[in-house]
Amino acid sequence: MEDGDLVGRFARRLRLFDSNADGVVRRRDVVAAAERLVRAFRVDTHSIGAERIRTGYEMLSLALLADFGDPARDEVAVAGFTAALAADPARMAGLGRRIARTDALAVRECLTPIGEAVKAEHVAEVIVVLGAHPGHRPVIQQALERDGALIRLTTAIRPFADHFAGSGYPGLYGRA
Repeated sequence: MEDGDLVGRFARRLRLFDSNADGVVRRRDVVAAAERLVRAFRVDTHSIGAERIRTGYEMLSLALLADFGDPARDEVAVAGFTAALAADPARMAGLGRRIARTDALAVRECLTPIGEAVKAEHVAEVIVVLGAHPGHRPVIQQALERDGALIRLTTAIRPFADHFAGSGYPGLYGRA
């Protein structure tokens, strides 16, 4: 996979946080995604699971701001983000691991009540709540079903890690 295609995957993921589609992701947008997940999946708001989700996305937002944004304004411009990744592709590996861990943690915490193994459609629903277009749910589900109908929550990081490494799951966050 070319670096440009991989940069596009990162940019697509970042845009899922952009609540008003203005090309700028604010820290509050990332934190709001965590709260949407907690509410949508009825994670007890005072539970350790809810705290893990909130903390995961808070830490992701701080890392994005520190590496790609304007900390004084608490925002990351998508255009600046993609330009920085394109100029220095080595930055993608660490960022990809961070995003993969955070999204996989959200999947685990939101879907634990279902059981140890979940259907691709359940994981797709988490991704839609994160900000993917609801009409892209079939594309996301198809990408996730690459390895079979069920996804073990203990290995839920694999699709996300592979997506950001460029080694599979191109439709994980929907159509480009």
